[in-house]
Amino acid sequence: MALSVVKLRKGRARPFWHGNPVVFSGAVDSLDGDPAVGDLVEVRDHLDRVIGRGFFNPLSSYRVRMVTLSRDKEGPADVGELVHRRLAGAVATRRSLGLPCGDTDAYRLVNSEGDFLSGLTVDVYKSAVVVIASALWVEVHRDVVERAIREALDPEVQVIHRVANSVRREEGLGPAPAAGLDGPVSVLERGLRFEVDPAAGQKTGHYLDQRENRTLVRGLARDRRVFDAFCFTGGFAMNAAAGDATEVLAVDSSKKAVEAGRRNATANGLKRVRFEEADALETLEASSREWDMVVCDPPKLAMGRRGRDAALRRYHRINRAAMSALAPGGFLVTCSCSSAVRRVDFMGVVRDAATEAERRIAVTHVTGAAPDHVLNPAFPEGEYLQCVVGVLD
Repeated sequence: MALSVVKLRKGRARPFWHGNPVVFSGAVDSLDGDPAVGDLVEVRDHLDRVIGRGFFNPLSSYRVRMVTLSRDKEGPADVGELVHRRLAGAVATRRSLGLPCGDTDAYRLVNSEGDFLSGLTVDVYKSAVVVIASALWVEVHRDVVERAIREALDPEVQVIHRVANSVRREEGLGPAPAAGLDGPVSVLERGLRFEVDPAAGQKTGHYLDQRENRTLVRGLARDRRVFDAFCFTGGFAMNAAAGDATEVLAVDSSKKAVEAGRRNATANGLKRVRFEEADALETLEASSREWDMVVCDPPKLAMGRRGRDAALRRYHRINRAAMSALAPGGFLVTCSCSSAVRRVDFMGVVRDAATEAERRIAVTHVTGAAPDHVLNPAFPEGEYLQCVVGVLD
């Protein structure tokens, strides 16, 4: 059966030849056919050359989510075969990265655009798998996705489906489905045990993207007094304690997160960690050159480009406070998970905050998300996480 055809306007095709997967409605010139929501369509340029295939959604400004290119020489346009092949490839990539392994059983299996399945994210927590739909096609083909996950991993895994409310509005999704799991699960990350609530926690219950940065903190924390701002459930704090920090204060405004952090510390026998429910920024601003390491990992501050400038001002205030709270020779570990804030923007924030705090910083590390969060170079928006580490004078 021939696919419906989405033809692009003249001058709009170049990013998609290179592999950018998101075709916005403004790039579309015409539609030949009557595809249903979530159907595969063929995408062509204005000269009628086939670029590839993608999932169609007339309800969203993200009109097509490209999942194949003409150069891929894919087989028949079968959704089940496509998703199965992509899942098998994702599993092979993670195995090559050593995931899972004896000390880590929580990892990202599918990273949306990075794994050429734009709109689908899959996180694995031991025997629980969280499917995050950021595109309507994932919900339309939910049974196909779940079957492919079970075939790729284990028929007995528990599959939890989640969709953010903001995505529901953008993609035209209906009411939230049942999550599929009651209560938290216990997982290992670099030998530390974490309580994760895949059905109700932030993101999928744990910030898997920060795994390598948490390990970096563990290696730098010995004999240091550490302040973990915006600590969530204590990932950085516990790694600092495991790295023989002399004292760790973890602060977050969420009572639920702080309580989970305390349980995590107890489960790992880490007695040097103290959790406090408070405003992390206000607590930082009340400190003065008393910490040997400050970790700042605030929640996403820019929801889009229109919120970028306000987010930069907020990041500036956070980093200025963190630098003022650090003793000479102390380490700053500062992060942004706002995709609208690019690396050059965030480095500018660090530079300007140091000037205002009258400090100098020697940057030692500039990192991003853990390697299981694979990237598509044609989709720079996927590089959302920035982490800058430096020593203060």
